[in-house]
Amino acid sequence: MPCALFRGYRGTDLPRVNPRIRFIACPFTGEELACIPALRPDVAIIHAQKADRAGNVLLDGIIGVQKEAVLAARRAIATVEEIVDELSPGHANAVILPGWTLSAVAAVPGGAHPSYAHGYYSRDNSFYMEWDEISRDRDRFLAWMGENVLARAPEDFAARVRLP
Repeated sequence: MPCALFRGYRGTDLPRVNPRIRFIACPFTGEELACIPALRPDVAIIHAQKADRAGNVLLDGIIGVQKEAVLAARRAIATVEEIVDELSPGHANAVILPGWTLSAVAAVPGGAHPSYAHGYYSRDNSFYMEWDEISRDRDRFLAWMGENVLARAPEDFAARVRLP
């Protein structure tokens, strides 16, 4: 879709400061609607449960806007809990992104942490509580990033994630 329509911008100052917000008349009702251009990110990065060896990716559980992000982006990368020989969606809610929609797929067990991966591990609520405090202060954030991300190898991160 080239644009999205909203009612929410009417009566706000946003259209005055953002020239990309325009108003159009609904062709069916005549109602004035805000119109904004579609997002077209350079890269989308998602995490999913599985991929097969052909690069098709299975999204399962509450998938949010991962499918839409991949389809909107110029390039997309998927990290997955595991790579399998063949995908077998368990139910009608599962989504399979075909390999041609992705630029790369990599197995990264625990890659959704601190969030959850449906069927693999739960959300790390204690991490979210800690992060709330860490992210409030720039110096504390930078120190945390240095200790936990920049000075660490991928295997250090994987060891911290509690997988079943």
